[in-house]
Amino acid sequence: MDFRVSIGFDLPREALRKLLYDMICEVFFVELINYEVEIRDRSGAQQVSIGCTYFSLSIDLDEEEDYIKRFREMNLEDHGVDTNVPISIQFISRTFDIGWLKMLEVIGKLLQLNDKDLLVEDDTSYPLIKRIKGVLQINNHSDEYQNNYLTRENLELLNYPYEEDFCR
Repeated sequence: MDFRVSIGFDLPREALRKLLYDMICEVFFVELINYEVEIRDRSGAQQVSIGCTYFSLSIDLDEEEDYIKRFREMNLEDHGVDTNVPISIQFISRTFDIGWLKMLEVIGKLLQLNDKDLLVEDDTSYPLIKRIKGVLQINNHSDEYQNNYLTRENLELLNYPYEEDFCR
């Protein structure tokens, strides 16, 4: 299952690699101690690539300024968010339920990083979560996600106040 998290970020994208790696290690702290999870950083000059037992994420560092500009304009027009870093996330299907919860914790840490816009989309570009001007909104117009993955209990993992009810 593929998802995308788009964030507004002022530092170079390379700096985001260390932040993401540290956030993932923090989220999986207990599992790492008990050797229940493995975290790999296979980043290079052209891509940030961090994987763990439940999901992997990547950021293309080789994207040209024109692409980032078009990406930013598209997200602003389609979703009202001003983001400049697309993060691709690929979940391992058989462990999606656990991976999704851990990813919510990572997203919560991203929310604490700054007050810039953020967007979480599923593989169909359906917006699930977005933060605009510091206000986090949850899309509760999707029965599947609302009933299974965007429950109040799961959203507590964000550790961030939110409003419900936005649509595409």
